[in-house]
Amino acid sequence: MKIVIAVTGSVAAVRVPELIRELVRRGHDVECAMSGAAQGIIHPDVLHWASGKPVISEITGAVEHVRLCGIGGQADVLAIVPSTANTISKIAHGIDDTCVTTMASTALGSKTPIVLVPAMHQSMYENPFVAANIKALQEAGIKIVDPKLTENKAKIADEADIIAAIEGCG
Repeated sequence: MKIVIAVTGSVAAVRVPELIRELVRRGHDVECAMSGAAQGIIHPDVLHWASGKPVISEITGAVEHVRLCGIGGQADVLAIVPSTANTISKIAHGIDDTCVTTMASTALGSKTPIVLVPAMHQSMYENPFVAANIKALQEAGIKIVDPKLTENKAKIADEADIIAAIEGCG
């Protein structure tokens, strides 16, 4: 299965390299994209190491978003792990101003399956506008892997649950 893991600027991004390594161990072909905010938390070289492939940090003339997530693209699934309130809201409103949101806009238009894995403070997760955006994305066919609500945080889901959701798209 060809999986695009797109990382956004939540501190939960530190958990993503191990997720990628496990997906690769399971035989999946993984490519990664990162928002600028994610790069402030983990370095692209860590995801390059984990996936074995250079990381997409901007959309270039190579039209990476179309190659991977466009109509007839290579990706079987786009997984946005972790997905911040900001990214969720941008996707819900068709804003694509990062390589991650551009991948999502392209995937939505081509009907490439998308898995979102929210991670943020609980007050952000329970913001009625963020909640409405999550509901709108679910209604658009996007799979949401619910966070664990603990310590006033909407913490990233367990690795096993994320993998099950991703593999369930194949």
